[in-house]
Amino acid sequence: MTGGWVESYPDDVKAILAAGHDLGNHSENHKNMSQLSDEQCQEELMKVHTRVQELTGYEMFLFRPPYGDYDNHVITNTHKCNYYPIQWSIDSLDWKDYGADDIVKRVVESDKLKNGSIILMHNGTA
Repeated sequence: MTGGWVESYPDDVKAILAAGHDLGNHSENHKNMSQLSDEQCQEELMKVHTRVQELTGYEMFLFRPPYGDYDNHVITNTHKCNYYPIQWSIDSLDWKDYGADDIVKRVVESDKLKNGSIILMHNGTA
């Protein structure tokens, strides 16, 4: 969940949680986190965290850095905010709009596909 997405689609945020899914933090403004100061990094996490908490009562604890951009600085700040950083293992490239068949083939035929794989997909793509 980015801050803008939470703001634009509050009913969808609630519906995702009501369906039994964890809500994950993807930063307030989708910035390259490794380029931010400690304070900015933590602010990117906690602004959207507070918004989701006020909206749903849910305490998010998973953080996926935008663009997969992370380093020790980002991980340290993620932990300071009581978050667990995650990264994908298979990129579906869904945002490139190659079509559903391409997405399925890319994921299913990936040599990285196994139990526990995390598949990167985006909301708001065609």
